[in-house]
Amino acid sequence: MELEKFIRNSNDFQFLKKEIESGNISKSILLLSKDSTYSFEFAKILACEIFSNGKGEDENYLKVKADAHPDLKIYPTKDKLVVADSQEIVMESYIKPIFSDKKIFVIKNFETANESAQNKLLKILEEPPRNVYFILTSSSETLVLPTIKSRCNKIQLAKMKKEDVEEIFKNHENAELISAISDGLIGKGEILARKKNLKEIFDSILSVVTDLKASKDIILYSNKVLSTKEDLSFVFEIYSLIMEEILSIKLNGKSLRFESCFLKLKEVEKDYSVKAICEIQNYISSASKELFYSGNQSLIFENFLLNVLEVKYLCK
Repeated sequence: MELEKFIRNSNDFQFLKKEIESGNISKSILLLSKDSTYSFEFAKILACEIFSNGKGEDENYLKVKADAHPDLKIYPTKDKLVVADSQEIVMESYIKPIFSDKKIFVIKNFETANESAQNKLLKILEEPPRNVYFILTSSSETLVLPTIKSRCNKIQLAKMKKEDVEEIFKNHENAELISAISDGLIGKGEILARKKNLKEIFDSILSVVTDLKASKDIILYSNKVLSTKEDLSFVFEIYSLIMEEILSIKLNGKSLRFESCFLKLKEVEKDYSVKAICEIQNYISSASKELFYSGNQSLIFENFLLNVLEVKYLCK
């Protein structure tokens, strides 16, 4: 319910709600967002409004929330949209609704559909049957065929605010960390919330940034981070965010996301020049790519830390 509240209060939803109330809502809508969890929930709530003509909660709303509305069809039925799904959607769109006077198709993760599956929907998206609506969600605009995009009202959904994500996870012990790392993506926040040792992971990486001073200690700090059993790609993601935080403190004297670590990072920001921070971010990018070609995480991370120490020294 918390997420629904924030979706309904968003500018994107309010705009579409007015379109529904005025009778100008497009019958084919493409919702774009890197957060597939958010866009799918947005699509379902938007379907509720279309069913009720923008009048709010009614029987249609209750049935949608219970995943029991016979006139709301959600695809794909498995991992991604295939040609058989598209063929079924076209046939189903010509069958009269059962409970409502409308039929709505929500097609999530449309970016996973291959070209053939997308092409099968071109005609129906361009000329939907009477009282039939299509809501597509995609995390990538480039993977949606131009011919599909041209037939839809394209809406780029704004990310949630940091404080809104924190509000949703307010009862979680790591609410602040989840909000800071998720970057407004509620789906990512849900993944982070399931990490029981998130604070331990973050603290181990933070200690590397603030306390590692000599090459003789690299193995010690590397083992400390890797003992959390966390995938190194996530470690580098956190490391990069901490570097961004230090840069913000250095240039603006302000925290971007990790307010609770502000004083600790302010103490060490003098150890990192702007040039050093930029070079470290480049090293993070290179090391992250190296993960695809090597399974030796210890070696990759130790070499990365050695590069960090060298660039800090050279860029003083």
